[in-house]
Amino acid sequence: MTLPEPIAHLPDALTSTDPVTRAKALSAALDAVPTLQRSIAAARADAVNELKQGRTWDQVGELLGLHPARASQIARGISGGAKKKTPTG
Repeated sequence: MTLPEPIAHLPDALTSTDPVTRAKALSAALDAVPTLQRSIAAARADAVNELKQGRTWDQVGELLGLHPARASQIARGISGGAKKKTPTG
């Protein structure tokens, strides 16, 4: 998995003494987060699919500390994060 460039360069940018450089780097990193999330999810799905080879979903779930159905969802790329509602009022 290759990190998006703004994420990969973030550690160096954060050590800059220039607040403009840091602010711009952080903005670019925040913009790259959706791409990073997709890459991480795909890499996780690949790992779970690799674990599945020769195993049942019960076994995969046990290895990962997950319900077997959740392990299967991850392998299929189904996101499990609950969406947080923005408070109103």
